[in-house]
Amino acid sequence: MSRREFTKPTKREALHRSKGKCEAVGTWYGLPAGQRCGRDLAYGVEFDHIDLDANSKDNSLANCAAVCPACHRFKTTRHDIPLAAKTVRQQDKNHGIRTRKGPAIPGSRASGWKRKMNGEMVRR
Repeated sequence: MSRREFTKPTKREALHRSKGKCEAVGTWYGLPAGQRCGRDLAYGVEFDHIDLDANSKDNSLANCAAVCPACHRFKTTRHDIPLAAKTVRQQDKNHGIRTRKGPAIPGSRASGWKRKMNGEMVRR
């Protein structure tokens, strides 16, 4: 699953909509609830998927925010990466994909060996 980037026109429209100021708002970006960052984007701009790209698959202007690098880093490390990892874990569980917790118990089906009634060990 590859990440979908915003198109150039979408980035231009998001930057125009922001009027050169960071659009990060609220606790997802490490700010008090309802407060906007408002930093000047002349020092760097990054385009953030408001709803995680892995979950929403939405590259529209409504899902794009022009944010400063500090706000983008905060949201990515504190919210996006853990949420993406959780999504992968849940998908694996739903598809029945498991990881072995440890080595197979000797003599069990998973070990590949079978103990006969006379004590002899043979390959399954």
